[in-house]
Amino acid sequence: MQSKVLSRTAGYLALGMTLSALAACSAAPAANDAKGTDSQPTATDNKPFAYSTMVSTFAAVPDMKNQFWTKFQKDNNLQLAIEWIPDVEFQTKLNLAMATGELPDVVSAQNPHDIGTLNAVDKGVFWDLGPMLGDLSKYPNLKKNIPEAAWKYSKYKGTYFFIPRARSQINTGWMIRKDLLDDVGLPLPKTTDELYTALKQIKAKDTGNKLIGTLFFESIASSFGTFTPQYNKEGGMYRNLLSDAYTDMVDWYHKLYADGLMSKEFSAVKGLEPDNFFGSGKTIFHTKNFWHQYRMDQENKKVNPKASVELIPSLKGPGGYSAYLEPGFTGGLFISKKVPEEKVKKILDVFNMAASDENSQALFYGYEGVHHKVENGKYIMTDIGLKEIQSFTNDPFTIKRNEWDKVDSPLAPIEVDLANREKVKPLYKELTVDPFRIIRSTTWTAEWPKFADEFEKKRTEAIMGIITMDQYKQYIEGLRNNAVLKKSFVELAASYKEYFGN
Repeated sequence: MQSKVLSRTAGYLALGMTLSALAACSAAPAANDAKGTDSQPTATDNKPFAYSTMVSTFAAVPDMKNQFWTKFQKDNNLQLAIEWIPDVEFQTKLNLAMATGELPDVVSAQNPHDIGTLNAVDKGVFWDLGPMLGDLSKYPNLKKNIPEAAWKYSKYKGTYFFIPRARSQINTGWMIRKDLLDDVGLPLPKTTDELYTALKQIKAKDTGNKLIGTLFFESIASSFGTFTPQYNKEGGMYRNLLSDAYTDMVDWYHKLYADGLMSKEFSAVKGLEPDNFFGSGKTIFHTKNFWHQYRMDQENKKVNPKASVELIPSLKGPGGYSAYLEPGFTGGLFISKKVPEEKVKKILDVFNMAASDENSQALFYGYEGVHHKVENGKYIMTDIGLKEIQSFTNDPFTIKRNEWDKVDSPLAPIEVDLANREKVKPLYKELTVDPFRIIRSTTWTAEWPKFADEFEKKRTEAIMGIITMDQYKQYIEGLRNNAVLKKSFVELAASYKEYFGN
């Protein structure tokens, strides 16, 4: 089993283990997935239902005549015309298509809240699907298999202009070198203060100065309270970057840096480099999708056989927890307003059909005996499965997601997966959705890029002590009083009220 899984994932390790690797080997659901009438083909005259879609691809363009797509279309009586577009080009091509009106029937957008896409929505380029969806009673699979949070947070102006592509809500957390904690006699830290103490004590024993405590990870900001709205006297809501809580996080990192617990080059370590630092044993603390824990543990053992990497699901700080729940979706399915209403309804029927348990499993793992087999409770991909099933194979639709697909590792034994699930289960009660991934301001989106580079420079200088924290606070106050940004604060406050109330 392990050799087959490793052959599946070897090409992805340098890229941080893409989701296609996750699709290759994951804990299997119960064998009695439903095959009821909800998954029957839409067309009733034996003629395949045809429609067109544009979708992002993160690898080679799929062959729509391969075994998977041939069987999927035949089983569901579909004739799909899918234009697969490299993700780096997708938004540009979508913008052009929206401007010219040359859209396919369906757009599967990675970022449904892109400002250009929302402008097109406001101009009537896409159907308002809300009235057709109603209470979802006509679409039981969409109602059952898309998280309630996804329906709540995918609304725009009180209705639905896209079908949310479902995603599991537990995703990212923290990892630490437990063997180094053991060396100094400390348990796993549960708070930001305990983490600070642990890093300091571990570094004190590092006489060879080989270890880096941590790099800069902005996601720890929520433990200082960045999810709690902060308003100005006009009733505008500061973007999280400009809140007092965010400044408290910068001050925390400043103290870590002053104590020698951060790399002097932390601001230049970007992309996949933090993964490489942690995987090679250079850093003590890291953040990543939970399913990377086993891989990071094994990578560290190559450097030090005694190394041990353990999960820290979240850290409690003075203002909250250092993690968040996903909003239940990523990307969305828009339908062009040029599509006749009757065809729109049939497309919605197709989306409901694709979201059935049976089709969801096929779109994620392929077909048993051809694309995968099940061993010891895990899906193991065949050579055909490795070729034909990718992380984006299901992106033309929305499917039922395994709630643990960001926790279970394609490399780990099932026992490790089950143990990690138990460790992260409390997050459902502890965490909330990051409101700043939901709320939006067109003014902020348009104007903040003009300030972003200087902001990052000042933040780095404050952490390194090049400027004082008082000087950093003065800089933030200047941004808070910028007339253009003040307009965005009003928009953010209104958006927050729409999704979260007062």
